[in-house]
Amino acid sequence: MKENIKEIIRSLSETFEGGPWYGKSVMRKLENVPYIIGYKSCVPESHTVAQIVGHLIAWKKFAVEKLKGNNDYSLEIDTNNDWPNIEVHSQKEWEELKRELVATQGEIYELLNEKEDDSFLEEKVDGKDYNFGYLLKGLVQHDIYHIGQIGLIESQLKKKEMDSGVFKS
Repeated sequence: MKENIKEIIRSLSETFEGGPWYGKSVMRKLENVPYIIGYKSCVPESHTVAQIVGHLIAWKKFAVEKLKGNNDYSLEIDTNNDWPNIEVHSQKEWEELKRELVATQGEIYELLNEKEDDSFLEEKVDGKDYNFGYLLKGLVQHDIYHIGQIGLIESQLKKKEMDSGVFKS
């Protein structure tokens, strides 16, 4: 049976591109962020929306590699791989970054759909002290956490940029 896998896919999808009860999903939130603020931050030394998207991609890639059985792949917290320095200077670059995020999410769905049953969710993730069920539920929580950050950056920059025409009423 794959009931738990189906529920994880549903949760991942709802948070990523669906209509969660708490507000906008990751992709609905990113649709409203103009590329021109993608490389700006509210406070010096804080992350930009583009960096947050890169960070989401990094952890989704981590999950993909572990789901593929790549035991050599690792991702260390607070490194350049965890928080890539991404700058977006055009609509094309912004769209490419979002496409990479969507593609990585899609790869997670594909790999989960290939699983025979729920038993793999209890398997330990190589190099970690948690199992795949914990990792995948963590991805949902991770997306929700960063949706909040993106929303905060968007609202703060919207106040600063209102007269510039970046945000349309």
